[in-house]
Amino acid sequence: MVKNMKVNIIIESIDEDGSKSHSENTAIMYKHNDGYRLTYSEDLSGDGQLTKTTIYMNSSELRILRRGELTTDFIYSESVIHNTAYETPFGNLPITLTTKKYEYIDNFLETESGEIIINSSYLLDVGDSLTPPSSINLFINVKQKNETSDNHDDN
Repeated sequence: MVKNMKVNIIIESIDEDGSKSHSENTAIMYKHNDGYRLTYSEDLSGDGQLTKTTIYMNSSELRILRRGELTTDFIYSESVIHNTAYETPFGNLPITLTTKKYEYIDNFLETESGEIIINSSYLLDVGDSLTPPSSINLFINVKQKNETSDNHDDN
């Protein structure tokens, strides 16, 4: 496998009532330990301020780190309770993320084709308010073959 390559990543978040949020970005994907690491920058609020997003994923865990306008560190792993904070310009909110289901499908081939699909359902306790059950789905596939770069950060 190439050291790193450009991939498309689509992230869908779905609330219990069926309302969806959707983002699509181009990321750089690296082989990392027993899984992968993706990095990209995104404008979460639409005001031009970029947030660096780093995603670590393998067959048992998805970790999404965001640093910038909003700072988060969410870990999705089946039957795991993760305590963290949601840092905003207005202050920090304590969050407990409880993963109910984690499914990881890695059809990514050594020939640099295929896809990785992650589906996870979870509960969020924000402050003292429990939100309805939600899910997050990631779809990752190769953007262009053989585009590589050796410049990357190790978080």
